Amino acid sequence: ADTRDHIFPKNLFPRPLPSNLPTAPSCINCNNSLSDDEELFRVLVTTGSAYETASGRRVWDERVRPSLQQNRRGFKALLRRLVTEVQLPDGGAALALKIDRERVNRVLRKIAKGLYYLDTHEPLPENAKLLFKYDEPRKLIEPPLDEAIKGAKRTVLGDNVIAYWRNIIKDDPSNSMTWLLFYNVHAFLI
Repeated sequence: ADTRDHIFPKNLFPRPLPSNLPTAPSCINCNNSLSDDEELFRVLVTTGSAYETASGRRVWDERVRPSLQQNRRGFKALLRRLVTEVQLPDGGAALALKIDRERVNRVLRKIAKGLYYLDTHEPLPENAKLLFKYDEPRKLIEPPLDEAIKGAKRTVLGDNVIAYWRNIIKDDPSNSMTWLLFYNVHAFLI
């Protein structure tokens, strides 16, 4: 590691950045290699209901919109490929952003590795298996997961931009569960 990387992409936060953003050691190539994935992740988690939150709207207006206007590295073309029309229950139609799970999972993997490092001060073992679940927040904490989250410590970063809970098995810290909640809307379980 020749640099430090923010565990949670700093592009998710409105300016000024919170002073308590956790970092972990990283090599410069790894640090820079996820930039496009993190930008796509930011678009994903700031759309829909997240835009209704003050932080989500600020990030969209201050960071996403200018990025789209600059069309950095063909980002508009990428988003066009991911936008699709969906049918609504009332018979109408709306535009939706398809989730590129491979790219989202790379960002979630980075977050999981960083949080593991914060807990253990060791890199995540190379053979560790990471499982990802995307869903509505209430579905990720209903039984039996509600019992696991009760024992987990909740940490909030920014103005409710990110909340996360970690439940770690004491004898085996590589066996853990992490709930991530972005803008009180988008939830992931790792």
